[in-house]
Amino acid sequence: MKYILFILIAITAISCGQSNNTDTADMYEASELSAMMREMVTWSKEAKATLAAGDTITHIPQSFYDLATQTATRGEHDETAFLGMVPAYTNALKGVERRDSQQYFYDASIQACRTCHAVYCGGPLDVINQL
Repeated sequence: MKYILFILIAITAISCGQSNNTDTADMYEASELSAMMREMVTWSKEAKATLAAGDTITHIPQSFYDLATQTATRGEHDETAFLGMVPAYTNALKGVERRDSQQYFYDASIQACRTCHAVYCGGPLDVINQL
């Protein structure tokens, strides 16, 4: 009886490790907006570290200013509410770029992300809150 139970467990474990649909994960392609937001997270982490070290942020990717024109997964970029929230982020970036109170404007950029993601796609809020 123990022998049969062992074989069944082994077969189950082996079959669970095999996937019938291996192409699904490889087929995902991020939308322009999603890809840009991933770049924004990377930049924000670097900017946070720069400010924490007492240094000055010297580079903001200019593509971030094109946030409103990026193609979204579900067409959010066309909605009035989304377009109304974009200036809060881009204006904060301009403040960082002017090197005026960079910590303040960095924080304002993160708050703009929180505000938007409270309305659209709340999943990234955990990541945003760490910035």
